[in-house]
Amino acid sequence: MDIYKKLPPLQEPRLFMSTERTYLSQLRFSILVISFALGLTKIEWVAKMMNKGDIAEFLRTGAGALAVIATLVAAVGLFSFYKTMSYLKCGEQVDAKEVVDPRIYMAAERTFLAWIRTAIAITVFGFVIEKFEFFLVQLDRILHISTRVHHEKLFSIGAFIIGIGVLTLVLGTANFYRTISQIDRGFYRTNVWLYKAYGLVIFITCLTLAFYILELI
Repeated sequence: MDIYKKLPPLQEPRLFMSTERTYLSQLRFSILVISFALGLTKIEWVAKMMNKGDIAEFLRTGAGALAVIATLVAAVGLFSFYKTMSYLKCGEQVDAKEVVDPRIYMAAERTFLAWIRTAIAITVFGFVIEKFEFFLVQLDRILHISTRVHHEKLFSIGAFIIGIGVLTLVLGTANFYRTISQIDRGFYRTNVWLYKAYGLVIFITCLTLAFYILELI
């Protein structure tokens, strides 16, 4: 936002943390969109089994569009975060007395809560996908239609995403303690490599799921 408004850059902790929270919100949104796309894919399978070809095609198109949107949001978020951080680092350094401030500590807490919200959203998403296994088993029994391939793929995807959710919580906790330690010393810089690596993981996850939804893998 500072770039677009052409505001002078400033190495102020609250600006760094605000950028971090915005970035995490974008990644969380991409996960929610891709989860909705997977939900449409689930309904599409049911429509196909009930010989509702038109409805199935509509759902497939919608799921594909949402999958592409989710992947683009993750990519744009990663690029925007990198550009904003590069811009802020060119700014003037604030005095150490301005860093050791209650408002900075509260900003750090808000950023930590953003990590927790992201971890919860991803973990719940993973459990929903994994529990879809039960839904497919019931379809096997009721409709006598084999869904073994979808069953195995979804189980592995769900377990992987749950792992990302747990990793998110661990990274968020470690980042919070690092942040507090820096603030106590009157200095703060975003761990850009941590955020970029994490964003890359989310992007690759969304991209893989998009390929899966579009039946490219």
